[in-house]
Amino acid sequence: MSDPKPAAPGYLEVTYSPARLPPGDYPAHLARHLAETVLPKPGRLLDVGCGIGQYLDAFGALGYRCSGVDSAPSAAAAGRDVRRADLERELLPFPDSSFDAVFCKSVVEHLHDPVRLLTEFRRVLAPGGTAVVMTPSWRHQSRIFFEDVGHVKPFAAGALGDALTLAGFLSVQVRYFRQLPVLWALPVLRPLAWATALLPLPYRPWDPAPWPEPVNKWIRFSKELMLLGTASK
Repeated sequence: MSDPKPAAPGYLEVTYSPARLPPGDYPAHLARHLAETVLPKPGRLLDVGCGIGQYLDAFGALGYRCSGVDSAPSAAAAGRDVRRADLERELLPFPDSSFDAVFCKSVVEHLHDPVRLLTEFRRVLAPGGTAVVMTPSWRHQSRIFFEDVGHVKPFAAGALGDALTLAGFLSVQVRYFRQLPVLWALPVLRPLAWATALLPLPYRPWDPAPWPEPVNKWIRFSKELMLLGTASK
């Protein structure tokens, strides 16, 4: 009898492997920025699509009482409150009004029916709670959007706003967001980022490019904007 074949790696093992996405301090920077600008004071926070758990750790370090949910069997769980649920089809495994904030980064673009999940965000939020949803901006990432094998639903700014409204949220706002912490601290540099975005500069990992990593990161994330949607219950 032949030996059984090893199990194929899952989505998290492939796309969030240390070789492809080395550990860094970006989650801590982003969590702090969101806590200072759009999230309520530390309370109960749900990370939807928590993956390997880096944002659970980052928000937890800021005093939030964090829980997570993910479709992947391999999602981080050690020492954390992480539940499993099919985000495309199942209800979130939490009671109504369980959280003061819901954070969801790079998830809704993986779903065929994101409004269904956004409606679940509203259900598990307490009255007055805040949802923060981040997803690639199709306007700025169309060239590389389908480089991710799990992407199925591109979003423009208006579409994300409409999706949050259809889910029953109030005070919906959507803006473009660059994943460059230096810009959050020094807004005076934003015109330089806009100018960089207009130049036909190659950048890794999508092109051969000669730049040192800090320059490559500046070019990449000047061009690859995200959408940042916020809404309240």
